[in-house]
Amino acid sequence: MQRVKRRVLRGVALLFALGCGAAMAQSTKPLLGDMDAVNIALQAVEPKYGPDQTIAGMGFDGPSREWRVHIDRGEGKTPRALVVIVSEITGKVCAREPALDGCLVQADASNPLKDAREKRAALDEAMNNPPPDLQGVMMALIRYQAATQGGYLNANRGHPLYVSMQSPTQDKPIDLSAQAIRSLKDVDIAVFPGSAWTPPKDGVHVGRDMAMGVRLPTRRSDGNYDVQYGFICGSLCGSGHTAVLRYDATGWHVVSSFMDFIS
Repeated sequence: MQRVKRRVLRGVALLFALGCGAAMAQSTKPLLGDMDAVNIALQAVEPKYGPDQTIAGMGFDGPSREWRVHIDRGEGKTPRALVVIVSEITGKVCAREPALDGCLVQADASNPLKDAREKRAALDEAMNNPPPDLQGVMMALIRYQAATQGGYLNANRGHPLYVSMQSPTQDKPIDLSAQAIRSLKDVDIAVFPGSAWTPPKDGVHVGRDMAMGVRLPTRRSDGNYDVQYGFICGSLCGSGHTAVLRYDATGWHVVSSFMDFIS
């Protein structure tokens, strides 16, 4: 399942890039994330072909707004390979053999696309009207992860941590500030601004450095905020998380956090 793991790492890398303020034109940017497209593809083919599938590759075509997820089913299986096409325009999902027309499996992705559109609208709102104290968001997540039994930072406490957040203006990322770093001395983790991090060359992890990327908090209907964040240190080394945070007169507080994926 090596290729599946590499897809997971790509999801972590994309989440980190978003956390560091990577910009992309809204007209060409997909609604779905890599992992969302993979999950839709696997859920579509599982009822007919079973759960044991390997992701051999994937990509998004901007002009047609279609995802193509390539599946290798292994030796001796018919068909050996599938390509699953997910349309962000119609919501239709079609799994077919790569060189043939006609859908062997059809499904509907309208619900996850609806969720993705709502998340995009919430992110647009956060960019136009950023939540207060973004430094406090990063600090709250670090403290939560460091203190929680089984937390990714708790389990990797010896790794120097470089932290940045997605910028509302989508240009230069927001570094964890020197003041915030001083305030985090008690967590017993060496913390640095994200801009000081040197990414692994060719994805290969050298040393113990780890980067943390945080997306802008997006407002929920209950008044709390959803925050996506992730850690990456190299090839097959990282994780992605979603947290719910509350903001009040005393600052930011993590209500809950769960791991979306790990590699």
